[in-house]
Amino acid sequence: MARQQLGRLLDAVERGVPAEAPAPTSAPSPASASLPAPRAAAPKKAAPSKKPAPRTETATEPEQPLYLALTRKETRLRSDQISALGELARGLNRAKKGRGPRITDNTLIRVAVDILLERADQLQGDDETALRRSVAL
Repeated sequence: MARQQLGRLLDAVERGVPAEAPAPTSAPSPASASLPAPRAAAPKKAAPSKKPAPRTETATEPEQPLYLALTRKETRLRSDQISALGELARGLNRAKKGRGPRITDNTLIRVAVDILLERADQLQGDDETALRRSVAL
């Protein structure tokens, strides 16, 4: 009897139909009293969008932080590049004496990408060395 009722409950959950728990026919045994009652599956929520919300600034809304408006892109750098970027960012931050937003490694990488894209018409070559040479690096 209990197996049939459990089977009906499980079938109803799989179909997404809310099932009513059957009324107990006898007092529950001590072992079954400690088990939690079965719950119907909650409706699935739509997956959140990975795109950042469009920037709409009004007088009452605070400006969105820059990093939330940017798209994440992973890259591999040499250890000497990572060290030099960190040192350069720290030096630039000390020189500006706290005015304006913090300069980070990512800030410098975005500037470098912008410079490279401005010189895109000069890029030629089949490998990293040739590409670097073509833009006079």
